[in-house]
Amino acid sequence: MYRIRSLGEAPALHRWWLPEDRQMRIINAIPEEHRPIFLWLKYHLRRPSEACALRKEDYDPFNDVFIVRRTLSARQLVESTKTNTIHVIPCHSEFNEIAKGLLKTSGHFLFQNPRGTRKGGRYTVESLNLLWKKACQAAGESIDMYSGLKHSSCCQYLNDKGLSFSELQIITDHANMDSVKRYGKIEMDRKRQLLETRRTGPKLVRSEKWQQID
Repeated sequence: MYRIRSLGEAPALHRWWLPEDRQMRIINAIPEEHRPIFLWLKYHLRRPSEACALRKEDYDPFNDVFIVRRTLSARQLVESTKTNTIHVIPCHSEFNEIAKGLLKTSGHFLFQNPRGTRKGGRYTVESLNLLWKKACQAAGESIDMYSGLKHSSCCQYLNDKGLSFSELQIITDHANMDSVKRYGKIEMDRKRQLLETRRTGPKLVRSEKWQQID
């Protein structure tokens, strides 16, 4: 597990994130019937409250996109997102078949809790948190759901997959760069890699004097 201090934060404030293999170990510890919504959160970098609010009409299989236009607030469905913005999110290729399968189920919501009190009923953020905590215990991890899903996936894009902050801003649909920079400083290994790959010009010829010093 890695600890990242967000840019501009006080030194004492940190948020943890996981590399993809450990993140997937937690997701795989979640019962299969509940796994789709967690995979959606991992791959699409959205809020749990937005995932709970997705209806089947919010997935366009022709264009293979999700339309995020509502959320949950105080356990109630709200017909707008936190920022009052509609987000059109491409469906990740790893989730494509799952999305099409979800359309074949009964009910209005895309993600339905099979263990809920009402048939076809949606998940709540509280029920997701409970499932996540149990999976963390089974996987031997200790990380909150936001940090383990959205935050970890964003940090993976920056540190492991080579995206820049501006590229991450595009896929997260953030309105400003400051929101993206909270995902933390790029790891030192990634900085070193960028430094070396962008090095240009002729190599330095070491003089005999330097060789003697060595």
